Amino acid sequence: MNDPINKSVTVPLTPAEAFALFTDGIDKWWPGQTHSVSASQKKTPKKVHFDTHKDGKITELTEDGETHIWGTILAYDPGKYLAFTWFPGKTEDEATVVTVSFQQTETGTQCDLTHGGFDILGDLADAVSTSYLTGWDLVLGSYCTAAKQPALA
Repeated sequence: MNDPINKSVTVPLTPAEAFALFTDGIDKWWPGQTHSVSASQKKTPKKVHFDTHKDGKITELTEDGETHIWGTILAYDPGKYLAFTWFPGKTEDEATVVTVSFQQTETGTQCDLTHGGFDILGDLADAVSTSYLTGWDLVLGSYCTAAKQPALA
């Protein structure tokens, strides 16, 4: 059995701003050159998109015009909480689940990410969950960097 991965970062934004950057602004910060379906082909996605509603999709548009679904949004509460299935480069039958909560702190917003459900991957569960231990560090580091950038005028 694989324990869920828990990661936490604090960004200098309000919960509403942190949530909007994580979702609607994903294309500004997601490290697609290393963490995408396109990256497996040594390419960079043309666009990464996060629908801003429950039952929406998280998608990658490749330079070749193909769309890959990364997940489906299970819960969407702006500024507070979101949950989504996660299966980039896999089938929906192999989906794990990611939740992210946004909590106001004295210095900004604490974003707590939990990624679990790896057991659905059978024999690959250990290897996949281990890769996400460091993968989420890189991804959330990119998110934090984007959160520190001044807003574009």
